[in-house]
Amino acid sequence: MANLTDIFPAASSNNILEYLAAPADGRSVTVSSGTYTFQNVTALQALSTSKQVITGSSISYMPPDNAKYVYYEFNLKMEATSRGGISGFQIRFDGTNVTIADKGWSGNYTTTGHHLAEFMHTSAVVFDLTVSTTNISQAQIAPADWATVKTLDVRAQEYSSYYQSEAHGNHYEDESSSSGNEVYTKPVLTIIAYG
Repeated sequence: MANLTDIFPAASSNNILEYLAAPADGRSVTVSSGTYTFQNVTALQALSTSKQVITGSSISYMPPDNAKYVYYEFNLKMEATSRGGISGFQIRFDGTNVTIADKGWSGNYTTTGHHLAEFMHTSAVVFDLTVSTTNISQAQIAPADWATVKTLDVRAQEYSSYYQSEAHGNHYEDESSSSGNEVYTKPVLTIIAYG
């Protein structure tokens, strides 16, 4: 009987070294580089005109040995609660903005009404660890500069107080009404290290 690897040989590049993913419900997950505890999101988060870290997005992480790339992805539910909710999102590496991953979004503009747009938002970036010089804004991290645990997170802010939005909200989930016992949606954080 042949081995599975004889039929499906391992790829010569871009092998996944570890895959770390979970909803932000406080669980701990163990992979080859260690045990990681995810944040526990238990409420909505209203954005403001000041940058703030989005709950559920923060994790302290160190890639396994021989990792060439690290993919960070944060998926969350967003709502425009007033005038389209124009907002901007940034991924940070240990407190420094990864500029190439900046994103903005908005819903339908109107001067009346609320919950005018509801959708999933994804902030994601691939960190390149094959470089010799670190340039965080371009997601290029020299391996020596990620030899210890670093904090990855997403922060966001509203364009102005007239364009309001909130994270983790979930109106109309019963397909009939925005009133009643509305639930929140836990975001999902994913990290993939590959070589």
